[in-house]
Amino acid sequence: MGKIELNRPVHLALRDKNYEEVLGLFKYALEGRSLASRKRIISAMEEHISTAYEQANFAIRGLVAEQRELDFIRFLRIFLEAVAAAGNIVVHEEILNQDSSFLNRFLSDNPGLIREFRDSHRARATGIINDLKVMVRSTEKNYLNLKKDNYETLPPDEQRRYTLMYRSGKVSPITTPR
Repeated sequence: MGKIELNRPVHLALRDKNYEEVLGLFKYALEGRSLASRKRIISAMEEHISTAYEQANFAIRGLVAEQRELDFIRFLRIFLEAVAAAGNIVVHEEILNQDSSFLNRFLSDNPGLIREFRDSHRARATGIINDLKVMVRSTEKNYLNLKKDNYETLPPDEQRRYTLMYRSGKVSPITTPR
C-alpha cells in the first residue's frame, strides 16, 4: 500500500478552488433577486463549500495535521452549515409562494401572515449570507497564509500537480447564477 497522502496536492487544489469559487459567488447580491436566482446561488454555494470541506478532510488523511488546518476544516463545516440553513430557508420561502402549498392551506385564515413569513424568510436567508460575507472577509488573511504555506511545503512535483489541478478548473459542475 502506497503513501496515503499521495493525492494531497490534488485534494488541496480542489479544496482551494472550490472554496474560492464560493467566495466568487458572494459577488451576487441576494437582495432584489428572484427566488429562483437566490435558490441557484445558494445551491451553488452549498455544493462548492461541501466539496471544499470534503477535499480538506481528504487532504489531511494519513497526516498529523497542524492546528490551523484543523481549524480551517472546522470553519468550512460551520460555513457549510450556515449555507445549508440559508438554503432551507429559501426552500421554505418557495413553499410559501405556492398557492397550493400545505402551508398556504393551513394558514389560509390569515393571508397577511403568509406574506409576512415569506418576507421574513427572504430577509433571514439574506442575513445569513451577509453574515458569511463578513466572516469570509475577516478570515481571508489566515486562509491565504494557510494556502501559501501548504503549497510551499509540497515537493516540486506535488506543487506542479497542485497547480495543474487548480488551473484545470475541475470543480463541481454548477452554472453561473442569473
